[in-house]
Amino acid sequence: METTERAQELGKRFETINSSLGHSSLVAVSKYSPLEDIHHAYEWGQRDFGENRVPDLVLKAEGLKQLHCDKIRWHFIGKLQSNKINQLFKIPHLYSIHSVDSLKLLKKLYQKQSQIEGNALFFFLQVKTSDEEEKSGLSSKEELYEAISFIEENKEGSKLKFFGLMTMGKMRTKEFEKEARQCFESLISLRNDIHRDFSFTDLKLSMGMSQDYKIAVELQSDFVRIGSALFS
Repeated sequence: METTERAQELGKRFETINSSLGHSSLVAVSKYSPLEDIHHAYEWGQRDFGENRVPDLVLKAEGLKQLHCDKIRWHFIGKLQSNKINQLFKIPHLYSIHSVDSLKLLKKLYQKQSQIEGNALFFFLQVKTSDEEEKSGLSSKEELYEAISFIEENKEGSKLKFFGLMTMGKMRTKEFEKEARQCFESLISLRNDIHRDFSFTDLKLSMGMSQDYKIAVELQSDFVRIGSALFS
């Protein structure tokens, strides 16, 4: 497919998806996409992009920097290994991490925050709202509250800014829509409890992917993470 034709196709997909998002903001998941497609999307007007592997994000962030995409915002959405934190923190235009899935990782991030490029980095706590073993995340309200207590105790002067909660809907089920809705509603309930019990009053929600984003949009998710519906 020629470059111009590909750019036009991507533009139409982004326009179609964005027109259906209402309150929600799109994080375009570019993990399987070549640099050229990300650049097309940026030129079309997309600013938020998600990657799930630190080495891939390093390469793409540098490539887009060379193309003068100075308003891009990178979101790290994958499993983060503690030995990759320093590398991640140095990525230009890194905006947020959606996948802080344990208190251990959270503490590591705070220990290494002096390496962060820029003045602030937003992050979401990942919550496990389904019973699927392969998914990670804080799996109980007690674990979540322990993490938030740590954040509250260490928020003064920190470059790390607690932005909200992230989850993934259940995938291996015969009642896909019902299960996804239950996962998302569980996250909303936890967010509301945090607003009641802590000093954080405007936490965002990151939920919904290509298969279930319409349910997340209906439930007023702040961010949806969409890849295959855009780039494939």
